[in-house]
Amino acid sequence: MEQDFSERLKKYRREKNLTQQELADLLQVSNKTVSRWESGGGYPDVPMLVPLARALGVSVDDLLDGKKTVRTLTRADWQSLLSFAFALGGGVCFYLLDLFMPMLVCYLAYLGCMAYGIYLQRHYCYQSRWFRIGNAVMNFSVNVTLVGKCAVTALTLSGMGDPSGVLRRMLTNQMPALLLAALGILAGGAVLTAITLYLAERRGLGTLRGLRLVFRVRGGGFGRFVPAVGMGLLTAFWGVFLVQNLPLEVYLNQKWIYWGLFGVLLAVCVVLSCKKGRRMGFVPTAALLLGGPLLPGLARQYAWLENSRRFVEVTGKLSERYPRFGVISPGLVATGAVFFFLCVLLAVMKLERKTEEKTEN
Repeated sequence: MEQDFSERLKKYRREKNLTQQELADLLQVSNKTVSRWESGGGYPDVPMLVPLARALGVSVDDLLDGKKTVRTLTRADWQSLLSFAFALGGGVCFYLLDLFMPMLVCYLAYLGCMAYGIYLQRHYCYQSRWFRIGNAVMNFSVNVTLVGKCAVTALTLSGMGDPSGVLRRMLTNQMPALLLAALGILAGGAVLTAITLYLAERRGLGTLRGLRLVFRVRGGGFGRFVPAVGMGLLTAFWGVFLVQNLPLEVYLNQKWIYWGLFGVLLAVCVVLSCKKGRRMGFVPTAALLLGGPLLPGLARQYAWLENSRRFVEVTGKLSERYPRFGVISPGLVATGAVFFFLCVLLAVMKLERKTEEKTEN
C-alpha cells in the first residue's frame, strides 16, 4: 500500500506543479520527509493526511484509494472557485454599479471583494498562477477606468470646457497630446494596480492571520437582520410615492419623513448592536448607514405646480422654486437591492480565531 501511496503522492504533486521543497513548506515539514514518502520509505501520520490532501487539491480518499476514477469537488475546490468569483466578479460589479452609484463607493466595494478573494486563496486553497494573472488583469482594468474618470473630472473642474469637445479637438489637431494623455492614464493605472495589489497581498491581510471567516445562518437572533429589513423599508419608501392620491403634505415633507425613518431605523440597529454578544451587528449597521443616504439622490424627481395643482416630472428647464419630491427608479431599486443583500451577507458572516491543533511527535 505504501508503494501505491507513494506513486499517487508523486503524481498529484506533479499535477499541482509543486516541487518537494514547496510541498514541504506548505506542510511545514522537511523536504527529506516528502522524499521519504514518495520513495516508499515511510507513511505520513494520520493528522497529516488532511493538510497533505488540501495542499495537493485532492480529497483524502483520492490520496489513499487509487481505484477512484472520478474525483469529487473538495472544500478547497469550492473555496478556489469562490475566490475567483469575488476577485473577478467584484470587477464586473464595479462596472455595473458605476452606472448609477458614486464611483468611490463602487471602487471601495471592488477593493473589498478583491481582498476577500486573495484571503480565500491564501488561507484555504493556496494561491494559483491563474488567480494571480486574472486578478491582476481585472485590477488593472478597474484602476485604468478610475484614473481615466478622475482625469475627465479634473478636466471639467479646471474650466477647460466639455471633455468631449476637448477630446474632439485633440483627435483632430493634437494626436501626440492625446497619445501622451492615454499613456499617462495607463501609467497611473499601473501604479495604482501595483499599490493595491501590494497592500492587499502583503499588508492588508496581515491582521487576518489566525482568523477564519464562517457563515452562520442559524442562531444569533433576528436582531442581526434588522439592518437588512431597514434597507428594504427605505427602498420601498420611495415606491409609496407612485400613488398620486396621498395628502399633499406627505409629498411636500417627503425628505423629513425619509430622514426621520432613516434615523429611527439606525437608532434601533445601534441599540440592538450594543447588546452583549451582538457587537458584530455594527458591521451590517455600517452598510445601512452607507446605503441609506445614497437613495434620495437616485430617485426620479417630480415637482408640485401650485398654479395648475398638479405634479410634473422635473426637467432641466423647471425652476428650483417649485417643491420637489422623489419617486422610485430602477437605479434606486438596484442600489437598495445591493445594500439589502450586503446587509444580509454581513449579518451571517463572522470572523473567528482559528484553533491550533497540536500534534504529538
